[in-house]
This record gives sequence, structure tokens and C-alpha cells, in this order.
Amino acid sequence: MILPLVMTALLAPGLSLGAESTTLDNGLVVLVSPDHTVPGVAVDLWYQVGSRDEAPGRTGFAHLFEHLMFMGARHAPYPEFDTIMEAAGGVNNAFTNEDCTNYHEVGPANLLETFLWLEADRLATLDAMMTADKVQAQRLVVRNERRQSYENRPYGMAELVIQEQLFPKGHPYSWPVIGSHEDLEAATLADVVAFFRTWYVPNNAVLAVVGDVEPARVFELARKYLGFIPRRELPARVKPATYAMPAAKRVSLTDRVEAEKLIIAWPSPALATQADAEADLLAATLARGKASRLYERLVHERQLATSVRAMQRSMELQSFFVIEAMAAPGHTTQELEKVIDEELARLVAGGPTQAEIDSARARHESDVARELQGLRSRAQQLAQYQAQWGDAGALARDLERYQRSTPASQRAAAATLFVPGRLVVEVKPAPPGRPVTGGAR
Repeated sequence: MILPLVMTALLAPGLSLGAESTTLDNGLVVLVSPDHTVPGVAVDLWYQVGSRDEAPGRTGFAHLFEHLMFMGARHAPYPEFDTIMEAAGGVNNAFTNEDCTNYHEVGPANLLETFLWLEADRLATLDAMMTADKVQAQRLVVRNERRQSYENRPYGMAELVIQEQLFPKGHPYSWPVIGSHEDLEAATLADVVAFFRTWYVPNNAVLAVVGDVEPARVFELARKYLGFIPRRELPARVKPATYAMPAAKRVSLTDRVEAEKLIIAWPSPALATQADAEADLLAATLARGKASRLYERLVHERQLATSVRAMQRSMELQSFFVIEAMAAPGHTTQELEKVIDEELARLVAGGPTQAEIDSARARHESDVARELQGLRSRAQQLAQYQAQWGDAGALARDLERYQRSTPASQRAAAATLFVPGRLVVEVKPAPPGRPVTGGAR
């Protein structure tokens, strides 16, 4: 991921993130947040399509499109998309997750019109310029990425297992964003074009622009370059009922590693809810910093682990909460699990202290302030709030969730979250000469 090149001073205490907005006739929402302290601009285009919008047997399409969108369109054929902006000091990148696909550009403010022209070109013409050769080329790239990022990376397969085993078969979060080799191989040119025409439409996107710009000028350019692209009727997105694991599930894997690793995961509350914020604070109390409960017990006091972390992986439909610990030499996942369970029981029984909550909340606010220094990250946050919260100015509402947390609400959240229905993944070193294996039981 390319880091933003343009930075500004920390936002003032009492964080704010405002923007002027308009909606084009074709449904594209345009957000503009001027910042004249630096001569740069960031453009972020957020499409409401991710791996959750795929179908079993046709997974990996959203991520494949992240690659195909850089293969060139009618007026900027490959590799002109990169060449044009990089020649003038601009950079670009993208990411895909379960809920969205995001594209962004950062550079000197005089590149704004170029950025919008390039984005409009591929949104308007990419499907017409798509070929089987382009699909094949990026299919090979993505399959190799899967090998490098998961299959041939230590503990990488365990990351794929979590959601596959945590959510029931057919759930929109039960397959990995990167897809499977079989599904990627099965993708046809017709499949790819149909996916693009279904989801890559202006009324399924948010455009955010932050930097040394004037809102009126941005709106004018957005209408000029993107306003002519027709809207299309969108299919209803699948929204399954909230899922709770009926019973504990254990998965054992072997890998070409030296240390054992333990992963414990639970389905958890959806993004943007109060319960989501409570889970985020619990993760910090458990495993953020050397004074956290699990670090103190596992790493410092007992020396059973070399590292431990906890996180709330927030997603739109439903999230998951995960604890990961790496065993120290001579120690096992069974030892780690025993101590983790003891600490979870203590947290459920007594909850965090007010001091622990205050510390976790302060760290979260510091993270937000630090993240919002970058023009690109500010543009992305505005687009995300608009797309997922329905309000680009939701920062204060977002932070307020953390302010509402109390020892009582944290204790209740822990009791609701840390239930017997959970996934436990144990990764152990593969015996010499034996193949890497895995299986659920």
C-alpha cells in the first residue's frame, strides 16, 4: 500500500472532519473538504461492492476487479493510467475488503482534473475495453498473490481459515476476499463484464476530494467528467440474520513454522454500533501495550508467549473478534488457551477498570487524530462515513460511541461476546518431511 505523500498538522482537539457535498443527477455523491495549508489533493472513490457481493463458486471477483481497473480503458490504455499521473508527481492505489472496493490518488493540486478524467475513463469504458487476455493476465497475478500472501507465508493459511470456519457455508463473509484458485480459474470474460456492469455505476459510489481545492470547482469537474455516466438499477445486497456459533469449533493446522500459534475468534457486533465500539475497547484492554492484561500474563509474567494481540474486525453485516498468541519456545497452544480463558473469565466477572477504559479510549482517539493527518486518509474516511453511515460528517457520532462506554457496559459486552460458541485455530510446526496439513473437527 502506498502511503499518502501529503501531510498536514494534527487536527485540533475536539476532532472534526467536515465536507461540502452534492449528489449528481446520476446518483454519484461528491464530497469536498478544502485544506489550503498544503499544495496537494487526494481523491478517493469508494464503490459499495466487496467480496460479500459475490456468489459461491464465483468468489474473488471484487478483488480481481481491483487489479483489472488498472489495466487501462479507452482513452488511457495500459499502462497510461499510472504513467500519466506519475509523470506529474501523482501516486495511486486501491484496496478491496468484504464490503467495499476503494480507489485513490494523491498528488499536486493541479492534478485534480487529471485524476477525475482517469477515473471517469475507466468507469465509463472499462467494460467495453475488457478482453479475455486482460482477465487471464490479472487472474494469474491474483493467484500468485494468494500463494505469496497466504499459502506460502508462515501462518498464512490460518488467516484464510478464520472466516471460512467462523461463518456458516454460504454466508457472505464465509469466503476470503482473494477468492479461491478454482473460482478464479472459472471466471469468464462474460462473468467479469457482468460483474462490472452490475456494481460499477455512479449511484453505487462516493467521490471524496480533500486538499487545496475549492468546492465549486470540484463539483464542476465532477459533473464534467462523471456526470454523463448513466446510473443503473442496483440489485439488493444480501443481508443475512446475525449469526452466533451454536457450539465451539476447533481447527488444527500444521505449517512450515517453528513456533505454535493460537487463534480464538467469535462472531461479534456489526460496524458502527455501540457494541462494536465496546468490543474495540475490550480488545485494547486485553492486548494493546505491555500493560494490557494478556501481555502481562502471557508474555511478561508467565513467559508462555512471545506476542499477543486482540482486535475487533469491524464489518458492515457482522464483525468478528479475534485473539492471537504466538507460543514461546517450549510452550504450546494448550497453555496459551488456558491462560487466555482465565483472563477472559476475569474480564467477564469484573469488567475493565475505569482507568483501563480511559486508557483504551485515549489510545483510540490518538489513533484517529494521527490517521486524519493525511489528505488521503481523510478523503477515505469521508467516503466511508458517507457510504456506510449515510453521513460524511459522522466523525463526532463515531467517537461518541467510545465516550459512552462505562465499566458496566464493558462488563456486559464481555459477557455477551466471550461465549462458548467460538472458533479455536491451532497452528503447529509440521514434522520434518511431512506435508502441511489442516482440518476441522
